[in-house]
Amino acid sequence: MKKLLKYWLPPVVWAALFFPVGNVYLSKPWLSRIVYKVLVYFFPSTTIATSDAFYLVIRKSFHFIEYAVLAYLLYRAFHAGRALRWKASWALWAGLIAVGYGLLDESLQRIVPGRKGSFIDWGIDSAGALAMLAFIYLRSRKPSREGPGYWGKLTRAVYLKRPFDVAVSGLGLILSSPLWIVFSFLIWAGDRGPIFYLQERVGRGGRIFKAIKFRSMIKDAEKGRGAVQAVENDPRVTRVGRIMRATAMDELPQLVNIFKGDMSFVGPRALRPEEKETRGDGRSVRLEEIPGYQERLAVRPGLTGLAQVYLPTDAPRKAKFRYDRLYIKKQTFWLDMKIMVLSFWITFRGKWESREAKV
Repeated sequence: MKKLLKYWLPPVVWAALFFPVGNVYLSKPWLSRIVYKVLVYFFPSTTIATSDAFYLVIRKSFHFIEYAVLAYLLYRAFHAGRALRWKASWALWAGLIAVGYGLLDESLQRIVPGRKGSFIDWGIDSAGALAMLAFIYLRSRKPSREGPGYWGKLTRAVYLKRPFDVAVSGLGLILSSPLWIVFSFLIWAGDRGPIFYLQERVGRGGRIFKAIKFRSMIKDAEKGRGAVQAVENDPRVTRVGRIMRATAMDELPQLVNIFKGDMSFVGPRALRPEEKETRGDGRSVRLEEIPGYQERLAVRPGLTGLAQVYLPTDAPRKAKFRYDRLYIKKQTFWLDMKIMVLSFWITFRGKWESREAKV
């Protein structure tokens, strides 16, 4: 039963839940209108026909990714706890089920009023599934210096991570657009100040990038203080900012950073260059001097992470870095999924700024 739930439930849920929900939203007329307005904003000469073609490419790309993920989940289910290596029979069955699911989906659409299936779409769906299986074959044939178990960990933790980030952040930007309008108005109405706040953050390998956030503090909050970590009941936080920070809505614009590749959904928190930690004795310490800082730079920083979920917001950096190193060592795709589910639960309860246990 445990293997059934762990290995076969994910592809079933993916096919039965995420496919229909994703397809319903991707076919909404207002979504194509948003795409058109965005293109016109950046490229005023864009025609409706060009926008429709661009939107069609986006939809088909999502379908390609959906079936690639399904093929991987099925392949993983057939291996059921054994070493994840290439095996023709696993690939055959995973491919047949994924391609068959696509054919069934297109066939059923032909009997729905106002819709019609397309064998071209089925070809795109099948290409996603077969591309994933081809990748598994090529990657499993590449020798690894990290040991025999490294391939399985790499596939789960790394390969699915970036496609997942791109797909979910892109969909999230579209679905969260009403919230952007609401928070933008509330922030501007509060003190007529800027809506967004750009911060330099340290990314993978020490690369500096600009993180985008909704402004949750008063204007010039760091004037004369520099980059200092916010604490519970920080007097610099505005009334609207307290709501946003408790629910992590101030970080909603960082979906743009995830889509661009500066960040991931899950990973160590992106820190500021030259950021300092103020100790209980009033002494300030640069974060680079705290053990574990350099190890964090091996992966992309995350919107959420192990330390963010399981530690209070004002926990010592040394403790947070210890959790970050543990995540880097143990990371898998399913650990990321667990952290994301817990993060939604914390957001729902408004506990992100709490000093107590969040989960």
